Amino acid sequence: PLVMAYYARIRAGETLGTDFVASGAVHYVIQGTGTTVSGAETITWGPGDIFVTPGDESQNHTAGAADAVLWVVTNEPQLAFENLQSPAPGQSPTNTIHYTADELDRQIALIYEIGKTPDIPGSALVLSSEKQEASRNVLPTLTVAMNTLPPGEVQPPHRHNSVAVSLVIQGEGCFSIIDGVRKNWAPWATTVTPGVSIHSHHNGGTEQAKFLIIQDGGIFYHARAMGFEFADHPDVPSLSEVNR
Repeated sequence: PLVMAYYARIRAGETLGTDFVASGAVHYVIQGTGTTVSGAETITWGPGDIFVTPGDESQNHTAGAADAVLWVVTNEPQLAFENLQSPAPGQSPTNTIHYTADELDRQIALIYEIGKTPDIPGSALVLSSEKQEASRNVLPTLTVAMNTLPPGEVQPPHRHNSVAVSLVIQGEGCFSIIDGVRKNWAPWATTVTPGVSIHSHHNGGTEQAKFLIIQDGGIFYHARAMGFEFADHPDVPSLSEVNR
């Protein structure tokens, strides 16, 4: 209820202007290249990049020689609920940030190299900003993580109080089970896992799964009410069943 997700298609050579009533916006580049001008900052982006823009400025997104598609997530519903406006100029809780695809892949590979153990089926790269580093968030409300799961692995059943709005980046043969109901993944689909639901993620394919997760976890972190716990569920198959 506190997160809004969009798909923005920008035709080659055209410009899309955005001016969200939000603390900021998170963007993932699904396809194409281009530039985004946000205040005095200019970001040159390509496929797989993630960038964040502050809520106290409007943006102009211009596609390059081919059509571009962006996945854009904001906390507009949170501000609308309390009838609030965007931050005043200079008061945004984040600066402009650019995470390149190459650097994201490098950091994920590093996690698997130095931190992967047999009892951990998958790993997540948590993104943050300079202004939100203490809470490991990108915005005060929103937490952002690039989650991964190797082929044949299962992320055990668990639950948390925050919602999870996810973009499927790479996940052929993958599915989730949410409160006993199977949900197959589809390329570039947006999936929503409701708060407190028991859910697990399964990679029945032959390549590493990758999905970008955005949660309203900052609110629950601030209130000391994240509520994360692993939970058994009778309808969740075992790893051996997934690998059959």
